[in-house]
Amino acid sequence: MTSKKDKRLVILMVNYGTKEYMKELIKNFLFSLPKFPEIRIDWILTDATDSFEVNQDDWEKEMRDVFKNQKNNYFYFFRIPNRGFAHNVNLSYQLLKKKLGGGFSAGEEDLILLLNPDTSFYWQSLHRALNFMYDKKEVMVSGLALCSPKGTLEKWGHSLSFPSLKLIWGRKRFSEPSGALEPTRVAWVSGGAMLINLKWWEKLNGLGEGFFLYFEDVDFCKRTDKEGGQVYFLPQATVSHRRGASDINIYRRKQHFYASEAKYFYLWRNGTEYLLLRLIRIPFKIFYFFKGYFSPSFWKKEWHKFSSEVACEREKGFPRLVCSVKRFIQTPWMGLSWLSAFATNIALWGVAFWGDRTLESPLILHYNAYLGVDFYGDSSYFFVFPALALMVVLFNFGLCLMLFFSKKHTALSILPGAAALAFQIAMLIMLSNLMIVNR
Repeated sequence: MTSKKDKRLVILMVNYGTKEYMKELIKNFLFSLPKFPEIRIDWILTDATDSFEVNQDDWEKEMRDVFKNQKNNYFYFFRIPNRGFAHNVNLSYQLLKKKLGGGFSAGEEDLILLLNPDTSFYWQSLHRALNFMYDKKEVMVSGLALCSPKGTLEKWGHSLSFPSLKLIWGRKRFSEPSGALEPTRVAWVSGGAMLINLKWWEKLNGLGEGFFLYFEDVDFCKRTDKEGGQVYFLPQATVSHRRGASDINIYRRKQHFYASEAKYFYLWRNGTEYLLLRLIRIPFKIFYFFKGYFSPSFWKKEWHKFSSEVACEREKGFPRLVCSVKRFIQTPWMGLSWLSAFATNIALWGVAFWGDRTLESPLILHYNAYLGVDFYGDSSYFFVFPALALMVVLFNFGLCLMLFFSKKHTALSILPGAAALAFQIAMLIMLSNLMIVNR
């Protein structure tokens, strides 16, 4: 039997636009701790970012200035590219194991707590949940009770049954709350405050990474049920939750929800339910698209966010812009291909101006050596060639930037430049050929 001092709790939080909430949560929790807590707590605090330049040192230094190891609490800070909640959680745990090396192994009573950064909880609530898990060895997953800041229990924090279309018809949004005041066995609990046996977590290989956001907790509980583990909801272990604190637009949030919902139905429900669900969600997607991108509040928020970022960048000398330009130029063949494309387009304009000044109308504008001359026109028509070529260059340059700053297709960003250069050369050859024929 492990002594109480040897017990370990890993608290894992992933930040995405909720850093200040995370700081507040930890400060409140540490204040509520006794001077000598009976358990070792390892905090994994991960910052998931969409930025290409992931600077681990800056994030760790910022957090180390706020949090020091104290009261048997140990802090580990990681910064990773955002690849979805499930992936971020799994990677964070693997980074902790790698950092601790041989000094880390999951014991029989070791636990991991997945916790949203926009929550707030205290030692008394956590202590109740820990004691329940220590007493009930057959329970592998427990859900703490998520409440609004006013103390109202959230409806979607747990369910007595797994999602199905029957729950939609009953307008229950996939959730059947128990309403119990004592620990109750349920089908699934929310990943916003989910306490899991650490050995069980490793046995199931963490969360399912096919879920970018939402339903990864339901899927984990479903796999727990399949493997014979029990899931409980603990109404007395409360956690205050600020819903929707992360910086995600409502349409993107719903997109992630419906995509994960469909993934869950594809994995665990029959084909008919899956197809019906996809059809049912079409009008919902249209509604939330207009609600997300056509509301004045959205654009007001976006403008405020953009102006704040520009002001901050200006104060620091625009480091992101400078870094992005350097990366763009230093990409092999990128700068050379676009420089050549624009130079060739300038040459096209020069040839067109030269033809307009030196050649008299009517001119041959389309020449075919086998079929003869097809089309005559005015000398100003030569400008169609460089104008069309410039439109192609600008379109391809925009496409190149989109690919370059995307997460998945950066490697393909050289292709639009090569295509634009090839088109410029082809147009220059065609125009030069017409100039020779007309002279």
